[in-house]
Amino acid sequence: LTDLDWTFVTTGLPDAVAAARKRAEAASAQRGQDLDVVLMGGGATIGSAIDAGLVDALTLHLAPVVLGAGTPLFSGAAPRTLVQRSVTSTSTATHLTYDIP
Repeated sequence: LTDLDWTFVTTGLPDAVAAARKRAEAASAQRGQDLDVVLMGGGATIGSAIDAGLVDALTLHLAPVVLGAGTPLFSGAAPRTLVQRSVTSTSTATHLTYDIP
């Protein structure tokens, strides 16, 4: 992961998505290729983005650490069917990527 451009937005999901789209469009035009936007956050942030239809792929990084608490990603939402794209296992985590139809 090189040449990443990080922007932290703390004023809500709509502002974060608007900022990400603006920067991605500018960078895509400058480089002459389509670029991905990565939204990172906790269960509430990612769940809200999925519910709003803003996510086309979901990557989960599962590490064998028991935290004991947290926000469920799909709490209270309608059941979803995810299409598994890839699984990569390492000595410290399993990385899962799903397409969201």
